[in-house]
Amino acid sequence: MNNAGFSEIKKPNVAGLFYPSDRKKLISQIQEFLKEAQLPSIKGKVKALIAPHAGYIYSGPIAAYSFKTVRNESYKTVLILGPSHYVYFEGISIYPRGAFETPLGIVEIDTQISEMILEKFKKASLRKKAFSKEHSVEVEIPFLQVVLEKGFKIVPIVVGDLSYQDLVELSRLIKDILKKEDTLLVVSSDLSHYHPATEAEKIDSQTIRLIKDLSAQEFYSKIQKREIEACGYVPITLLLLVAKELNLKPVFLKYSHSGYTSGDFSKVVGYLAFAFVQEEREEEKKMLSREQRKKLLEIARNSIKEYLEKGKVTEFEVEDPQLKEPAACFVTLKKHNALRGCIGRIVADLPLYKAVSLMAIEAAFRDPRFTPLTKDEFSDIEIEISILSPFKRITDIKEVEVGKHGLFIKKGFFSGLLLPQVATEYNWDRATFLTHTCLKAGLSPDCWKEEDTEIYTFTAEVFSEKEY
Repeated sequence: MNNAGFSEIKKPNVAGLFYPSDRKKLISQIQEFLKEAQLPSIKGKVKALIAPHAGYIYSGPIAAYSFKTVRNESYKTVLILGPSHYVYFEGISIYPRGAFETPLGIVEIDTQISEMILEKFKKASLRKKAFSKEHSVEVEIPFLQVVLEKGFKIVPIVVGDLSYQDLVELSRLIKDILKKEDTLLVVSSDLSHYHPATEAEKIDSQTIRLIKDLSAQEFYSKIQKREIEACGYVPITLLLLVAKELNLKPVFLKYSHSGYTSGDFSKVVGYLAFAFVQEEREEEKKMLSREQRKKLLEIARNSIKEYLEKGKVTEFEVEDPQLKEPAACFVTLKKHNALRGCIGRIVADLPLYKAVSLMAIEAAFRDPRFTPLTKDEFSDIEIEISILSPFKRITDIKEVEVGKHGLFIKKGFFSGLLLPQVATEYNWDRATFLTHTCLKAGLSPDCWKEEDTEIYTFTAEVFSEKEY
């Protein structure tokens, strides 16, 4: 295939028309839009956006809501998908190499990802005409240049006609790309066109509902039946399929239409801002910093030392708010690499630093498997702390990942727990891990196979003094 003409810098099509061609004026306008955008609270990593693509005086204030959610974030690659307004074709057209230029500078194309999509998706091609007049991809780039840290690359894609089955196929490919933490997907689309304002708002409210529900097939079907409208409906459908697969949460940010800017409410164009967020799962909460870990280990050791000396422990002064958050934890003591005590608290009902202090005392002096720790042994012990995620009950043992999950097994009045690192230390497989957790609970070794046995998994953030 002839790639000639695709290695040059792509000059802007609509600078001076859709947005200012003067660098200072463009930056000032975008920053003013961002200043006015008031966002809801968003927790988690933003992985995708829907933003409008009309002239900035009309849709810029709405687009700012989307792009403000990624302000000062670092992404290595941004895929930008916009509909084709001037050329009809089936499939998608990718600008595979070179760079795009705007009044704010040049943004390099991620050649590796572009060419990978061209190779793996049969309806991807190089169509220079699809980019020759198109604005839907271009108008999103200046916003990205203002809000993102420098160094990101783009994958510019103009989307033509695709069947729903084509989109299902393409979504698998885009999903794998978006799994990388440093990638962002931007879908460029306006909503209904040239209806009276009240009618447009009614139509667009249906569209918003379907996006919130991640109803890809119904969205695509209603577009085909002309019950709703969106010029970028093909890339939106793709996004909904990807979001469903990756468990992205759609966050509605803002809706408006051109009537509020032009003053003409007889024929308006709808504009929408959405963010799609990879929510922080309970088992993936923010890890402690090196200093926070070190502080907890000091609290554990000082608690044991003070108890050895005074028979009691005075409360420690802790200012760090993260260490004051309730958490379940275990404290493990080892002497010359052999277990010397391990006690934990599986309910997150105490501040983390207090739970660590208390469990350190329990592990040192009240583990029934060992005699209480002596002053002579104190310098020989190594302390390890495990901070537990909330438990998740499972119904299929295939969900147990050895090396990642700990196990808690309960049947009747009996229960037992083994930390994730135990299976790793003994090189157990899944069945052996389950068996030993049953034995720890005082149950038969095969009780994990019985229907009335409750099996829970959890993860743990584990660190020890040998690391410091």
